Amino acid sequence: MNILITGATGFIGQQLVRRLQRGHHIITVLSRNAKRASEMLGVPAYDWDYATQDVPFEAIKDCQVIINLMGENLGEGRWTKARKHEIYTSRILSTRKLVAAAPDSLHTFVCGSAIGIYPGTGDDCYDESYTVPEQRSFMQTICHDWEQEAARIESNGVRRVSIRTGVVLGHGGMLQKLLPVFKLSLGGPAGNGKQWLPWIHIDDIVSVYIAAALDSRYQGPVNAVAPNPVRYREFATALGHALQRPAFFPAPAFILKLVLGEAAALALNSYRVTPRRLLEEFGFHFKYSDLPAALADLHRPH
Repeated sequence: MNILITGATGFIGQQLVRRLQRGHHIITVLSRNAKRASEMLGVPAYDWDYATQDVPFEAIKDCQVIINLMGENLGEGRWTKARKHEIYTSRILSTRKLVAAAPDSLHTFVCGSAIGIYPGTGDDCYDESYTVPEQRSFMQTICHDWEQEAARIESNGVRRVSIRTGVVLGHGGMLQKLLPVFKLSLGGPAGNGKQWLPWIHIDDIVSVYIAAALDSRYQGPVNAVAPNPVRYREFATALGHALQRPAFFPAPAFILKLVLGEAAALALNSYRVTPRRLLEEFGFHFKYSDLPAALADLHRPH
């Protein structure tokens, strides 16, 4: 399969490219730094600045599948007005341009999204049947608009999948930020620790993206979270156990808000989300469905 990937040098993207290469697919990537991306991944890469350029014709001309992982990192820095604009446009504008450039050869468009589309409060459990209200948070607005942009491609007869990703556990992402704190025995729950944390192991999120790209049953929104979400305090305890460190130092909500501003929502919101479609419709098999096993795999001695 001819597959074009954006955001390929990111945390998920690098693993995805490696796995697809093992499956003998033909991979091309778009990147702000094509030379670096090509050297890092060992695949052809084309320069693309989504803000000022159209999608390069040579990169997209014969592709059958697009996997769009592009988007500024939500967890980097405070959400200033300028930063929020970058976070939003990096997802919406890049998706709009990919949809506009889609060649006749394209039959599948797999696009990132996030569990931020859900309310992020309380203990209610959400699946893909949820309807986004008119009044939305910043996170809900991003995810809703991102999915709407991706869905435009369906009018061309192209299958579209939006992957609503949870917190990905692997050697990068959130864990990379938490590990130094926990290794100093200063880890613990954020806020009151009662908020739900929808997690997924890096191996499983890569498998979800590959299944979405290759299995024609996948269409529309798909929650990419493990079937057993935990509360943040359980996560902190399990991570402390995996690292053989205590984990009882809470990070008070007011300190997180002081340091991170609005971005503190990433740690303090409560997302109880279930992968209903993966389990019931697609029979997806999670390699890691329980948190202790996922963390043990990531932190076993090498």
